[in-house]
Amino acid sequence: MRLAYSQDTVSGCGTRKASIGGLKVTVVQWSALILCLVLLAGQPAVAQNSSPQGSIERAAALIRDNHLPEADRELDNALKMRPNDADALNLRGAIRAQQGKLNEAETFFLRAVRLNSKLPAVHMNLAHLYLLKGEPRKTIAELREVLRLEPANSEAVAKLAALLFSEGEIDECISFLERARQSQPLSPALLILLGDTYLKKGNAYKAEENYQRALAGQSDNTDAVLGLAQVAQLGGQRETAASYIARSRKLVADSPATLYRFALVTLKAGDSEEANAAMVQAVKLQPNDPAFFLLLGTTWLQKPDLLEAEKAFRRSLELQPDSPQAQMSLGYTLLMQKQYPEAKLWLEKSVQQDPKTAETFYYLGLIAQEQNEDERAVQHFKKALKLVPSFGHAHVALGSTYLKLKNYSVALEELTTGVKLDPEDSTAHYNLAVLYARLKDQQRAQEEMQIVEKLKRKSGGQSDPATSSQPRPPH
Repeated sequence: MRLAYSQDTVSGCGTRKASIGGLKVTVVQWSALILCLVLLAGQPAVAQNSSPQGSIERAAALIRDNHLPEADRELDNALKMRPNDADALNLRGAIRAQQGKLNEAETFFLRAVRLNSKLPAVHMNLAHLYLLKGEPRKTIAELREVLRLEPANSEAVAKLAALLFSEGEIDECISFLERARQSQPLSPALLILLGDTYLKKGNAYKAEENYQRALAGQSDNTDAVLGLAQVAQLGGQRETAASYIARSRKLVADSPATLYRFALVTLKAGDSEEANAAMVQAVKLQPNDPAFFLLLGTTWLQKPDLLEAEKAFRRSLELQPDSPQAQMSLGYTLLMQKQYPEAKLWLEKSVQQDPKTAETFYYLGLIAQEQNEDERAVQHFKKALKLVPSFGHAHVALGSTYLKLKNYSVALEELTTGVKLDPEDSTAHYNLAVLYARLKDQQRAQEEMQIVEKLKRKSGGQSDPATSSQPRPPH
């Protein structure tokens, strides 16, 4: 894929694209935002130099050129003459935000809002501020206020839709975008987001409809093509998905978020090499996104390269220490490297954050097995199966543990269930052979061993089911 990092323009304001959990979110740069704010506030193009208005406009120009101390002095002059000028307070808040003083910036913006609550620019500034502070609920509230004052504000529409999606408010996101469509045409980016929401709901027809509309407006949109590939994958149409993936390779991947999406689609298609290459490039372009490193680590697991996977998961946790998915993934990677004490530590942290993921309990059970804590292993495997009764690997592991504990009736039940769920699990067949031998059923034992040999030949003899079992990696 040919790669490029692009900048785009929304409503005349400079923007950059960021990713939150893999979702593209536009974050306005403060230096580029200032002039837009002044224009939105309805300021005249020319003002007398000695007036407060002249100081405000000079401050805006100085902020645009990154001359913040000089801009502060101009605002001092304006506020001496008009201490309750909402526009001046708004610009001072923007300066503090650009200086990284977010709490001070919030104070100035809130003062401006109290003085003039009908300025869309101040509410938009607060929305940007709360996004930077990691307070999405407050961001959503401010964006709703912007749209109440300016229903046609396309930037606010785009940001609010993206945040609703990232916050998991899928139904609300669909309703919001469908209402927005009635009053104004949706951009290709918003059509894709609407397609993503329908895809999240499992509505392949509506998702495809919106991806196709996005392509009608922008025929080389990589995200729309990849969306269609995801629709095909959802419907089990492998050849159709492959054709869309091939088409996407010929297009420009112009953002880290698009590379992330490409990696997700190709990984699901079984191409870990392409997924890995895309994510290596994505983290170069956007090196501080924990979700990117989480997916990068997952692609390294598929290759497999455990050391690189470990590095990626550790980096993801540096950026987002409380991520249960990253904790589980690192725990799994350490488990595969037989670093059991540290693996157990990370998996237990993951369970504390998210006690509803079956794989985490399964991995903890495997560690307990290795440390000869069979009763504890049974507890972990049962917890995994309570969450996902069709978890074949967990049935096999539980049956193997009961076999070791000489509880043959339960072992037979669990191993048989595991084989029904995954007929090609050689470890399950091997343990069934051992079990039947102990039960003096030599015919069944021989039949199971014949299956084991058949599966071993099929895999090229690369694994020994008598000594090892490869647990499935996290998804």
